[in-house]
Amino acid sequence: MEPIIPYTPLPERYSMKTFQVNWLWSIWHCVPTKCRLLIYRALLHTLGRRQGMSSVFRIPFGFYVKLSRAPSEAPAMDFVRANTTIPVPAVLDCIEWLQNDDRKLLYPVGPTVRWLIVMRGLPGKPIEHGEENMLRSPSKEQLANLRHDLADCVNQLRTLTPPDPQKVSSFLGGGIYSFRIDESPRPTGPFSSPAHFHSQVFCTAYPDYPDEADDNLKRLIAERPHKEYKIKFTHGDILPHNILVDDELHITGLIDWECASWMPEYWEKASSLRSFWIRVLSWTAVVQDSFPEYSDDMILEYRIQVCYTP
Repeated sequence: MEPIIPYTPLPERYSMKTFQVNWLWSIWHCVPTKCRLLIYRALLHTLGRRQGMSSVFRIPFGFYVKLSRAPSEAPAMDFVRANTTIPVPAVLDCIEWLQNDDRKLLYPVGPTVRWLIVMRGLPGKPIEHGEENMLRSPSKEQLANLRHDLADCVNQLRTLTPPDPQKVSSFLGGGIYSFRIDESPRPTGPFSSPAHFHSQVFCTAYPDYPDEADDNLKRLIAERPHKEYKIKFTHGDILPHNILVDDELHITGLIDWECASWMPEYWEKASSLRSFWIRVLSWTAVVQDSFPEYSDDMILEYRIQVCYTP
């Protein structure tokens, strides 16, 4: 596995001057960064409402604050908003987070937080949130709406042109964050090509028991290093808790872009069927109908997940 990439600052071309904000927020950005950070911290401690066990807080006036590990999350969101019609939260501010001793705010994400992102909220509610799951008894019309909208979101992301046709990396070119690879997650890579990426242990089918693979699986394993893959923009964590919908299951928002990366073309589907989600039939049916097929790669993915634990 590639060594962990050290923290990298937000590139100058993705400074707050480039984010799509109105004139009021532009004036607010003139306030020194340290002062803005102090005010945001005070808001989080006094009026912030943590959303479940996440690192996202709701603050007054319909705004949200996320404490993020990924330096590319905010610019990736802004990039998608500017180049697609996918409903993505508008980034209003993004500040380097240096208060890793603030245990109350950092729990449960820990001291790996690097950025404080202020966003405008979106309508709708997550498909799955706590005990509530809107996929338990949906109508045919609701499922059709969800499949159509999800397919449209995925297809739009796949039209975005990568900066390098072979490199597997985060949106900004650094190490990728993926819960499929590491449940923490920590940055991994980047990788010079899909073949380099697939040579890692987290992409190796039956890494501990290669002799148990059947003939078809052995063929797929042998073919993968020589198989050509296109690089596609990938959300990397499209799961029910990151999809906001209305009562008819029309998508009103796609959230949590921490794992947004330039990945091999099948990875969106693989990351959406990771862990126990691959056994949730109501969700797997939606994914199968909304994502490109990639049947051979998904056979490998299933086998990899049998042996590999992030």
